Amino acid sequence: MTILIIILFVILGYILWQKWELSQFEVTSFEISSCKLKKPAAAAVIADLHGFSYGKSNQRLLAQVRRINPQIILIPGDIIVSKYEETYPAALRTLEELVKIAPVYYSYGNHESRLRDPEKINHLLFLEYMEQVQALGVYVLETESRQISLGENQIMLSGLELELDYYEKGRIVPMEPSYMKEHLPEPRKDMFQILLAHNPAYAKNYAEWGADVTFCGHNHGGLIRIPGVGSVISPQLTLFPRYDAGDITFGGRHVIVSRGLGTHTFHVRIFNRAELLEIKFLPENS
Repeated sequence: MTILIIILFVILGYILWQKWELSQFEVTSFEISSCKLKKPAAAAVIADLHGFSYGKSNQRLLAQVRRINPQIILIPGDIIVSKYEETYPAALRTLEELVKIAPVYYSYGNHESRLRDPEKINHLLFLEYMEQVQALGVYVLETESRQISLGENQIMLSGLELELDYYEKGRIVPMEPSYMKEHLPEPRKDMFQILLAHNPAYAKNYAEWGADVTFCGHNHGGLIRIPGVGSVISPQLTLFPRYDAGDITFGGRHVIVSRGLGTHTFHVRIFNRAELLEIKFLPENS
């Protein structure tokens, strides 16, 4: 009987802990320096929000974005959950406030991409949602590059929408070496290049293409993290995913993987608090 009571208390404690963890997020800061940047600037990166709201109308999240005082806000996909209709208006309400803070650039994750299929139950709702997103003034990137302002800097920003084959659960589908060059124009050597690419499994490909910094999400930092080791399993059911969170570098080029702000299906965050990214861009040697 005593053992049963202890087990029940442990289960109750775990449930309450996870309920608390799923209502919290932290701000993680990274600095990126480059000789291609002339003036300091800041960005906020919101990945995998999945319709979550931190406080009424997401006021806690919005307050932290305002504190960062970003020149741009970057969203590398999955601000909604494709099968949950209630996440669409929640995302729109958040985007409506974000565009008042700074220009918002939004690229597709797998949850947006799968709704391109007319056979999907929420396809028509998604088309309406995307019309409303663009009506708000959000810049939607669909595997394209454009020159934008980052504070006082002129930079190139690209979005990459991967085919759904690259999101197969349980394994990583190899990417053809020529894939990046076939889908995006070659980066300009004289301009700082940012890439939004939802799936971090292809981090090395993004860097080899020429992105000075790539922002990813998708893995949510893993469902379970072991301090000092990393994630045990990703939402894609990949064991010990290689690129799960943090700043990974390849020859001076950065791939920054967000642990994300929301969850779906598996609402689990063990030693893996949600995060908003604060990015400080600096001229070299400043």
